Amino acid sequence: MRRAPLVEPTSRLAVWSLRLALAGLAVMLVALVAARSDRLDGLQAVVALAIGVGISGLGLLAAMVAGAIIWVTGYRGARQAAAAALLGLAATAYPVTLLAIGSRLPAMADITTDFADPPRFAIAAMARPETANPVAYAPQLAPIQRRLYPEIRPIEVDLPAESINTIVSDLVEERRWTVLDQVDYRGPEREGRVEMVTRSLLLGFRDDIVIRIRSVNGRSRIDMRSASRYGRQDFGVNARRVIAALDEMRTAARRAQRER
Repeated sequence: MRRAPLVEPTSRLAVWSLRLALAGLAVMLVALVAARSDRLDGLQAVVALAIGVGISGLGLLAAMVAGAIIWVTGYRGARQAAAAALLGLAATAYPVTLLAIGSRLPAMADITTDFADPPRFAIAAMARPETANPVAYAPQLAPIQRRLYPEIRPIEVDLPAESINTIVSDLVEERRWTVLDQVDYRGPEREGRVEMVTRSLLLGFRDDIVIRIRSVNGRSRIDMRSASRYGRQDFGVNARRVIAALDEMRTAARRAQRER
């Protein structure tokens, strides 16, 4: 009689590592879909994502241990362990990168060009749920912003009201921000104001934006504010948004002044 060949057993840890990695990805996907569809608010979505990342992280850790066991014992399951490691790395790479960025930045999620009288949110204030960040600007953020982003300051130009309104409208249209309320600037008679909201790419978290236009000492002054609805840390998103918008409006204002 012919003997059956010996077959090495499959590492159960390798099998479970793949199951954990897949389960974590499934939780993260559900959290993303629920957040985008507003079934979860910001805090709930972050908690759900953290759970998914944690499960995938356990799968990655289990895959590493299973790989070492397979290397020593010759057990089967290398494919499962390798797949779990790849999925675990894919699931944890972005959150870990964000944590690394956030560890180097202070807790700040509200950026403004005017510390004394920040542009106010009106429609956004009514849209924010109770679990969202306060609408009022926190004065303690001012010295931190001055130190980190000294380039964020108001724009003052000598242009007619029509040109200022065009510059702001072009910016909003190009950025594809959703306008909640808009009042055209009329010079000394009436200040202008555009209130908007935008959503993050992955989770769809909402950030509120307002641009205010006033007449100060005979010149048109443009102030801007951008604030996240959830979280004390925005990873620099609002600052980058304001800096880019101000640069674009300054460039458009200089172009309009040359054409006059």
